[in-house]
Amino acid sequence: MAEKKKYWYVARARSVGAEVCDMLNRLPFEHFVPMMQKKVKVGGKEVKRDAPLALNYVFFRTDDFMSLQRIVRDLSRVHLIYMSPMRDAKPNSEHAKYKPMIASDHEMEMFIKAASFYAQGAPLSVPNREMMQKGDTVRIIDGPFKGVEGILTSHQGKDGGKVIVSISNLISISTIDIAPENIQVIKFAHGNKHIYKKMDSFTVRLNKAILKHEAGEELPDDEKEAIETFIRRFSGVQTDTINTEAKLNMLIMQGYLMLQMNKEAKKYRIKLRDEILPKVKSEKMKEKIKKVIAW
Repeated sequence: MAEKKKYWYVARARSVGAEVCDMLNRLPFEHFVPMMQKKVKVGGKEVKRDAPLALNYVFFRTDDFMSLQRIVRDLSRVHLIYMSPMRDAKPNSEHAKYKPMIASDHEMEMFIKAASFYAQGAPLSVPNREMMQKGDTVRIIDGPFKGVEGILTSHQGKDGGKVIVSISNLISISTIDIAPENIQVIKFAHGNKHIYKKMDSFTVRLNKAILKHEAGEELPDDEKEAIETFIRRFSGVQTDTINTEAKLNMLIMQGYLMLQMNKEAKKYRIKLRDEILPKVKSEKMKEKIKKVIAW
């Protein structure tokens, strides 16, 4: 018998204090309450006390929603959050029903990682949907937020910026500014042509490096660093066409060769030959790939 899948269900408490936390700990469900330590004065002395991070949200993880619903219904201080039915839904259809708000394990993992950094208080807010749609999906690969994935909201012309982690478009948490070298792009926002500009710019730099390499010259440290940055930032990005994927992988393979990282270059050579080349339809692109593979 297949194991039932667990989901995170979103709830909200009237307030989250020590008494409510004790009550939640007695429930038979895994749960997460975003908390922080707040300085308060007790008897003239300043002490630290646990307090809700913001908005009094509670997240329950279970594969038995009916039991969760029944138990929470009997609680006077916590209620589950439901999504409103679709306006144009047909009567009695699935879309016409109220459904519980849920978050995936991945969403919660990222949210918990980001929230844990703000033990002294975090900027939780309602996510800006327009901003979330326009931003690229990225992963932070170094620093205190390492491992966090979210939407990059960068300044005009900048590769760095704040990364927003959102839970079911309900609440979001924003990191501090993240340096470009610590950001890896996973997926570009719809309509973003950023990758093409970056590949064209890198191709010019790479061709100059290849000429120096063929002339037996040592690459300067700044050129090596530029190649490393490109590989680190774009090696995991999801592309929209097979030709774009082919071009990106060729650049990365050649970049590794310029860095004399032959083992890594070999992996991309095999990927180009066995995975990408059979899918390419353009004869011109096929010839380019074969030329790079043989290089």
